[in-house]
Amino acid sequence: MKQWRARMGTEAAQEIYRQRTATAEFPNAGCRNRGLHQFGVRGLLKAKAVSLLHALVHNFQRTLDLKGQLQAKFS
Repeated sequence: MKQWRARMGTEAAQEIYRQRTATAEFPNAGCRNRGLHQFGVRGLLKAKAVSLLHALVHNFQRTLDLKGQLQAKFS
């Protein structure tokens, strides 16, 4: 714990930790908002297919968001 506190006391580590919300929590919330609370399928292959579908939807939505931000920036 002491090592972790010492590492997290640096400015660089604090900046990385601030970005955690956007990189980890946002996609998790997005999956829950799209209804992925638990898998409605059985089997590893089907669960993997559902997970990949949600990842694809997330990436597509991020692409659209970033494209809109880019267009707004240059408009």
